[in-house]
Amino acid sequence: MRSLASFSMQGRSQAVMAATVLAILSLMLPPLSILSAAVVALVTLRQGPRDGALVLALATVACGLLAVVLVGNMIAVAGFVLLLWAPVWLLGLVLRLSRSLGITLTVALLIGVLVLAGQYVQGQDPVAVWKALLQPLVASMVESQLIDAAQSEKLVEIGASWMPGGIVVGFVLQSMSSLFLARWWQAALYNPGGFRTEFHNLRMPKLVALATGVVLVLQLLDIGGLAVTYLYMLLLAAWFLQGLAVVHALCHKFGLHFAWLVVVYGMLFFALVYTVTTLAVVGFSDAWIDIRARMRLTTSGGSDKTG
Repeated sequence: MRSLASFSMQGRSQAVMAATVLAILSLMLPPLSILSAAVVALVTLRQGPRDGALVLALATVACGLLAVVLVGNMIAVAGFVLLLWAPVWLLGLVLRLSRSLGITLTVALLIGVLVLAGQYVQGQDPVAVWKALLQPLVASMVESQLIDAAQSEKLVEIGASWMPGGIVVGFVLQSMSSLFLARWWQAALYNPGGFRTEFHNLRMPKLVALATGVVLVLQLLDIGGLAVTYLYMLLLAAWFLQGLAVVHALCHKFGLHFAWLVVVYGMLFFALVYTVTTLAVVGFSDAWIDIRARMRLTTSGGSDKTG
């Protein structure tokens, strides 16, 4: 992937080409959307917001023209790539100015809250909207005998109730993944080891921890309904990322074998909910007790005694 970053940095045309091709291919292979957005973020981080916005605009036009040829619908594809690239461009700008992944993740959270609020200000119940969208899909699965007809209604209800929050969580995690990848590319090309140090120090402001405490209390008291549940899901995702940064930092600090990280990431496949929750608890705890700082003090204290 470093070769892709190097190619994108050779010039504006190359960056536009890389972002456009990856975006079109992501319609068939969705994970490629992370790479596509990372190209826009890389240009923004390295060359500034003006160049990043120009690449974004030119790539959007290119995707629109290709969409006319391939699928005959320019507006849908152009809207898709704008939703894909614009938030990552903004996060790249925030990171370039703040030089803090913690602040940037906080801004990503705020964007997620706005996206969540947008689902409510449309005048319709977002759960009802998702129910209407899921019913034809589930009906087709029943016709194909993939699921039992007796369970179809319950499946629609459960899916519709989780989708408004799940979409926002996925949106924020994908945007941050693209930004992390772009920052890693930038470090690999121009500042080897820089991203590792930056990621290991990822720490959101304590104000986010206070807000999380309020949301957690509301969730436990069942106040606010599903909207509070969706906020809880969004905050859980953010603390998961901070917890992951803590684990990476501690593994590096104590010289643990890379296999430990492989186990952690492997657990995301085999026990996703439990692993995410555990890492989120680690991240949330770090906001109050600063685990990494305490470990540094403990290690340095031990070194002084033995020395």
